Amino acid sequence: MEDITFLGSAWSDDYGISVAINYEKLQAAIADGKLEVNKYGDVRIRVQKLKEANSKSKATHYVAVPKPKAESLF
Repeated sequence: MEDITFLGSAWSDDYGISVAINYEKLQAAIADGKLEVNKYGDVRIRVQKLKEANSKSKATHYVAVPKPKAESLF
């Protein structure tokens, strides 16, 4: 199974999604080269829906480092 680097949680409602990202985890992922900052200062993250809401935090999604794109064979 692939290692997932979790950055935070998210909660959805009727109007959208609220996202909470751990600042230290975000900085560490950038420093480790897991996340890339583009020329505009943007960082691409992944927000994935959980199968079941977290019983403690009620989070409905998690925030993580995106999976790397598959290398082309051609």
